[in-house]
This record gives sequence, structure tokens and C-alpha cells, in this order.
Amino acid sequence: MSPVTYLVPLLVIGGATAATMLAVVLWRRSVSIGGPEIVGFVGLAAGATVWSWSYALQLRADSLATILAYNNLLWIGTGVVGAAWPVFAFAVAGDERWLTRRRLPVVSGVPLVFAGLAISNPAHRLVYADVSLVVVGGVTRASVTPGIGFAVFLVWSYGLNLYVLWRLVGSVRDSTGKTRARRIAVFGAGVLPTVAGAVSIFVIPTDGPPIDFTPAMFAVTTVLTGVAITRYRLLDSVAVAQDHIANHLADPVVIVDGDATIRATNEAATRLFADDRVVGRSVGDVFGAHPELVEAVRTRPPSGESPATVTIDWETRRPRPEDRSSDAAPPDTPDPGDGTVAVDRRTFAVSVGSLDRTDATVLVLRDITDRRAAERRVTVLNRVLRHDLRNDISVIDGYLDLLERELADAESETVTDALEVLIARTEGMLAVTEQAALAERIVDGDPEVRQIDLATVVRSRCEQVRVEHPEVRLETTIPEEPVSVSAVAVFPSVVDNLIENAIEHSGRERPWLGVSVAVDPDRSVAEVRVADDGPGIPAADRDVLVGIEPSLENASGLGLWLINRITRLSGGDVEVTDREPEGTVVSLTVPLAEASEPPAAVRST
Repeated sequence: MSPVTYLVPLLVIGGATAATMLAVVLWRRSVSIGGPEIVGFVGLAAGATVWSWSYALQLRADSLATILAYNNLLWIGTGVVGAAWPVFAFAVAGDERWLTRRRLPVVSGVPLVFAGLAISNPAHRLVYADVSLVVVGGVTRASVTPGIGFAVFLVWSYGLNLYVLWRLVGSVRDSTGKTRARRIAVFGAGVLPTVAGAVSIFVIPTDGPPIDFTPAMFAVTTVLTGVAITRYRLLDSVAVAQDHIANHLADPVVIVDGDATIRATNEAATRLFADDRVVGRSVGDVFGAHPELVEAVRTRPPSGESPATVTIDWETRRPRPEDRSSDAAPPDTPDPGDGTVAVDRRTFAVSVGSLDRTDATVLVLRDITDRRAAERRVTVLNRVLRHDLRNDISVIDGYLDLLERELADAESETVTDALEVLIARTEGMLAVTEQAALAERIVDGDPEVRQIDLATVVRSRCEQVRVEHPEVRLETTIPEEPVSVSAVAVFPSVVDNLIENAIEHSGRERPWLGVSVAVDPDRSVAEVRVADDGPGIPAADRDVLVGIEPSLENASGLGLWLINRITRLSGGDVEVTDREPEGTVVSLTVPLAEASEPPAAVRST
């Protein structure tokens, strides 16, 4: 029985399998068309299907015209496979230098050109010098005499395929984990049709024209790559990465695979790394000088959670243009001395997050060099102004004290009132400088969180009020036992601000103030309540106090903002309610340092 009898069903099944695998992959995996791996796989599967089925139909045809028609269709499948396979393999191997706009037309265009020459062969006979019919074992076959074009096509195809397989071997050697498993599967998928094609060329049957097993093996290749996609998630990280990179073209973006190997970068990242090729290298190799970033990649937050942020200083050395004078260089890119390179030092906030539905990590490098420089300038200016202002105010305050003593016996009520106003204003200005310093500490970095005895803090502040403001009618409800809360170290200043604001804005000669501390074990929080009988808090100030409006443009000062900010940093909350018949109640809640029972004894005064 002729081998054709066995080969035709195999080709039909192979083409159907390739088409089915393509449909399964596109249905089961959430991918987007556009990445080289995806385009390559789709072209490989579609081309293998066309090649297998057209070759099966050609083997069953019995007229030369029909055989040549199917042969043209076969060459279309061959050209598509020849164009798609190297794109797919180079992308999987991480060898993106062959996927540039300049080289890609050579890699993928040559097979398509040969396919066009084969279809137009009657006009030039470069591919087939002669075609005739023969009957072998009762089966009609086409016997061809290859032309020079066919020989060139074979040399090109096998030369390129051997190079592709060599690059895949290198990528397998340099990878681990799932990435290595993917590349091994793709390497095996490339070896099978190569061996089948060599057998078809060099093992010439004695009873007829050669039989080509290559299309059947490319169907197997499609199955193997499909398994790599569905089992080892071959396309996921890169497919989603292409979309992610496209949405972050302004910032350098680096895609890291599950085994900490860099798989892709965008153009901004390419410029950042200058001539240093990073695709295919490990994160530890590229970012070894920044262990905190390497660790963040290793412990990346799961998908759906907010990305971690790591700040790094990055140094890039680039050739200095010959026509660029040294005094034209920006201050952050000093010449190292030999005049041949410019050193660019930048600071980046690196966002480390997960790509949805993948085991890949995305690094987005946000350049904050200019922002950091501006922050440093503002910080220095703020400290200088605050220092000078505080010194001048202290001098003024000293002279006001002197005037107050000298004019103590003055009978002029106007002079006395003016001195009181000036003294109050200078004290207020000193308070502002202290609040500005506190705000700077809050804004810079993460404030220290510690355990604080809230009952002791509030009791101490209330005793201070009794001494400094004897006119205040103060009522307190404070537990005798300690109330340990977890709060930032400067939280006692919140209690100071809250009580001082209530007294200062009361508008009464003898204001009333109610201060209490309570524990809510069900919510694991402690609450400080400050109630007054004043005119109430203006809407703008209330919005700042509860955190609705972060701007201080319409607020009365830093104090209210600090109350909210410090309480929030402590994990607490601020609530403002009206008191009947008049006044305001401000409630602060902060988390308990540990679960505790309600205080056994409460002292009321």
C-alpha cells in the first residue's frame, strides 16, 4: 500500500488539530492580538492548517491543473508558517534584536517572497523547472524538477531554523522554572518539523517522488506550543505586558517573568538603560545595586493589591557629543573627567506590581529627580525662614515683655490693650512656626508609631488648662487606669491643638469645656471627646478637620489640618457633631495597642 494512503488522513487530522488548538487557546486564554508571541502563534497555527489540508488535497488530486492549484494554496501556508515561526521563537527566547523594524522584514518577509515566486512560477520557472504527472502504486503524483529558487529557499529555511533553534537552546540554558519549561516545549516544537523536512529531502523513495512529512509535523508543533500556552501560560505575561507597556510609554516600564527574568521593556526603558541589553537577564543582575528593589520583585504584592513602591538612584553613562561644551552640561550630568561620557544620575520611584492573570511583575519607573530637588529646596527654605522668623519673633516678644513691665502702672487702657494684642499675636506666630515644623515632620517620611497612654496624656493636658486658663469651666471624664493606644509619636500635640482651639474660639469670658476618654472594646478603639459651648466650627474649617477638603486655602490655620493628618496616620478617625443647645463636639478615635477591658474606675470632676 502506498505511503500516501497513510499520510493523507494524518495531514487531515493534523490540520484539524492545529485549527482546534488555535481555537482552544484563543478561547481559554485571555490574550490580546498585538504581541510578537501571539501574532507568531496565530500565524503558525493558521499556516500549519492551510499547509496540511492543501497538501492532503494535492495528494488526492488526479489532474495536473488541480494539483498545481492546491500547490499554490500549499505555498501560501508554507509562507505563513515560515514567516510566523521565527517571530514566535525569537519572542519566546527573549531575542528581541531580531524583532526590530529593520530586521523583521528580512526574517518574515523572505518566506513570503518565496511563496509568491512559487505561485507565479509559470512566468519565470525559478522554483520549479518542470512539473509532470506520474502514477505510483495506482496513485497519481506530481513529479517536479527543482529550480534554483527552490534550492535557495531550502538553504534559507534550514539555515534560519537552525539559528532559531540555537537561540532557543541558549535561552533555555539562561532561564529557570516555568520560563525554562516554556522554552523547552517551543524548542521541541521546532525540532520535529526540521527533522521531518530533512528526512523528506534526503530519504528519497525508490518508487516515486518524495513525500513531505513537514506539514504534519508543524501540526504537532502547533499542539506543543498550544500546550505550552495553556499549561505554562506562555502568552499571558507578554500579551498583557504589551498592553501595559503601551499605556505607560512616558515612563520606563520593565516586565519581569515569574523566575525574575526581564522579558520586555518599552522605549523609555531602553533609553534609560542606554546600550545595556537587559532583556533576558535577571533582575538581580540588572538591579543588583538596589537589593530593596530585587526583594520587592521577589515578594511582589498579589494581583489586585496596590503595588509596592521603592525609591532608587540610577546612574547612566552615555557618550558625550563632540560638539557639546562642558559648560553646557546640566548640573546633574557632570563630566567624569575624560570628556568622553556624560553621567546622568536620576532618582526613580519604582512601582512594583502584578500583571493580572499572570505570574509576571511590572516595574514602572517614575522619574522624581526634579520633584526631589524641588522638595529639598523647599525644605531648606522652610527651615531657614522658620529659624529666622522664630529668632525675630523671640526678640520682639522679649521687648514686649520689657514694655509690659515698664508700662505696668500706665493708666492708658489703649496702651494696655495694644500690648495684650501684640503679645497674643507674637505667641500665635511662634505657635505657627512650631506647627510648621510639626507639619514638616509629618510630611517627610513615615512617622514613628508607638504605644501611648492616652489617659495620662489627656489628664496632663487638662491639668495644664486649669493652671493656664483658670477662667475655663472644665469637666473631665478620664479612666483611672492606663488606656494604651497605638499612635504616632506626636499624637499628644493633637490633644493640645484640640483643647486650645476650643478655648481660643469660644468667644465667652468663662467658656465651658468637656473632655472625656472612653474605650470601645468591640471596635478595639479609644475615643477622645472635646465638647465646648462656642459658636461652632465654620464649614471650611470643619471640612479640613474631618479630611473632606485637604486644602488650607479657606481654613484658619495648620492646627486643624494637623489634627486630622496625625489622627489618620495613627489609624484613627475624626468626627465633628453639633452640641445642643450650642457648641461643638469633636471626637477622635485611635486603635488600642492591645485588646483590653473597659476601665474599672472613672474619675469625674
